[in-house]
Amino acid sequence: MLGGARNEPQGLGGAQDQTGAIVLAHERPFSIGQAEFHPATREVLFAGESSVIEPRVMQLLVALHRANGGVVSKDDLAMLCWEGRIVGEDAINRVVSRLRAVAEKQARGAFRIETITKVGYRLVASDGASAAAHMLPSVRDSAGARLGRRELIIGGSLGVAALVAGSGYILLNRDPMPSEARALYNDARTGFAQGTPEATSNAVAKLKQAAGIAPDSAEIWGLMALGYLAQSDVAPMATRTNLRSRGLSAAQRALSLDPNQGEALAAQVQSLPMYRNWLNYERACRAALRRQPRNAFLNSMLSGLLAQVGRHREALEHIELASQSAPDGPWSYWSRGLLLWSLGRFDEADTVLERGMALWPRHYAVWFGYLYYLLYNGRATQAAALIEDVSSRPTGIPDWNYDWLDKQARAIAGGNADSIKAAVRLSADIARRGTGFAGDAAVFASFVGDMDTAFGMLDALYFDRGFVMPEAYFAKEQGLYTVRNRDTYHLFEPPTAALRKDPRFAQLTRELGLDAYWRATNSRALVVS
Repeated sequence: MLGGARNEPQGLGGAQDQTGAIVLAHERPFSIGQAEFHPATREVLFAGESSVIEPRVMQLLVALHRANGGVVSKDDLAMLCWEGRIVGEDAINRVVSRLRAVAEKQARGAFRIETITKVGYRLVASDGASAAAHMLPSVRDSAGARLGRRELIIGGSLGVAALVAGSGYILLNRDPMPSEARALYNDARTGFAQGTPEATSNAVAKLKQAAGIAPDSAEIWGLMALGYLAQSDVAPMATRTNLRSRGLSAAQRALSLDPNQGEALAAQVQSLPMYRNWLNYERACRAALRRQPRNAFLNSMLSGLLAQVGRHREALEHIELASQSAPDGPWSYWSRGLLLWSLGRFDEADTVLERGMALWPRHYAVWFGYLYYLLYNGRATQAAALIEDVSSRPTGIPDWNYDWLDKQARAIAGGNADSIKAAVRLSADIARRGTGFAGDAAVFASFVGDMDTAFGMLDALYFDRGFVMPEAYFAKEQGLYTVRNRDTYHLFEPPTAALRKDPRFAQLTRELGLDAYWRATNSRALVVS
């Protein structure tokens, strides 16, 4: 699990303080004796020979080198080299052992690692000099110098200072990813934002091609990791384990290339269960966000968690942060619209949902979000008209699903008691087809005042009481299967206001573990009432 990283990531090229997690790409080269070390490329140079060492081993070397001969505790090493994750002594000892092998073989005895019993480790240069002998010029400095000499030889009249500054700007702004790989990556990111099984599968396929072109791109591996994990959440049970393993493997590869790669950090969080594990999931999100505070995926994931536990005001803040950091996708409109509605900001909800419908008129998340907003916000007749417009409906949804929605809309619009009872009975039957249907059935029953049916649906949804939920999430045509996290955001929506006033609601939240979460986070006052 992620956790404990307490420092913001440093800017590109900036040195980190002693307590910051080590980002190899930001560390300048240094030497100990006659051995040179280049953290960004993980290279060890000695007598003209070059070798590459493991990322964690190089991080450990940097941590000890930073201490300038001082002792570094095991806790500090966990913070610096494992991003604050809880690691056992065996894991640290294994990396220390590998670094000692590097000192002996690749560095030809230029330094040794001394164990200070029950305290930690320190680096000792073999020639007795300071362990932090001196810093070598950075890659950018040396590249600038080479460009300066080249331009002078060609006959350019620019000054050396201007050349160094200019070359530094070019190197900092040059895209390290080949153009063909970048195009595939951008296409994948755009497709991934759609959030459909087809788009996610296509995005992963493009990322595989991109990785073949640029195998050392942390960006590609990080987004691929997130894609695999997103697939595993809605895949049939038989394929989930494989997809999850692929996702975690891709995340590890990304983090070996860049320990602060945002999408890889998001994939690690995504691999955790959210349902009834809200506290740990939130801590993991916040720990990752301390390292990548503007990452769109991490902010979106924390927003989703906060919505599931009823903290809608904070959820809105984070989904808006996510929207500022990445192009708006359909799920952003769905989330912002329904959160604004829950907070009573109706004019803003109108604007966001209508804008979403203008951009994504047949995306199922936007269309259904807008439909439910109309249905439960005094515009059931308009909702019925939307359902009847066959040309506007999302594809891949069976007709019987629309027929069910039409009966709900007409029952609410007409207010006829018999029609409402018939729609509730139909909803209870359809709830048995999938977890998504069960949640929607509970919302409808609560809105029309049938609390017994509503709580019955929730008992089945959360505890498999009354009937056992199938693997399906919605209809099989959508290709969505039961996510590990059975949604609880339904409990805090405007249509379920009556549910929250029923004495059984307190028992439900206790049994779900929501009360324990609210106590642990001191957040009960922040929950939608």
